[in-house]
Amino acid sequence: MRYLAFLSFLVILAGCKNSGEKDLPQGLMKDSIIPQTEMINILADIHILEAALQIQRNKNGNVNTMQDFYYQKLFSNYKVSRGRFKLNLSYYERDPENFRKMYEEVVKKLEISPKMANPHK
Repeated sequence: MRYLAFLSFLVILAGCKNSGEKDLPQGLMKDSIIPQTEMINILADIHILEAALQIQRNKNGNVNTMQDFYYQKLFSNYKVSRGRFKLNLSYYERDPENFRKMYEEVVKKLEISPKMANPHK
């Protein structure tokens, strides 16, 4: 009976120890998780970057070298690699409700206030 109780305890203990790591995408360690507020800032900056690139695409079509340079600069600014960003994106996408709330914050950062949209009023 004691053996069965001990074995059950070990199974429960092993399950608790690994449960947090199961939620992480393969290759992402707990100490590599980008804080949510920083992730929101990165996502907002990516949307601004993509908008600027789209404007350039509409003007002259080719933005490949510029795109690589700007993304490299953006990730360097946040001291994050492209790979780490992608893993973190996968991590945050695993909780759709929280990710939706994060994107509400991204949208708030991207919104233009009425005063900025028309400064002459």
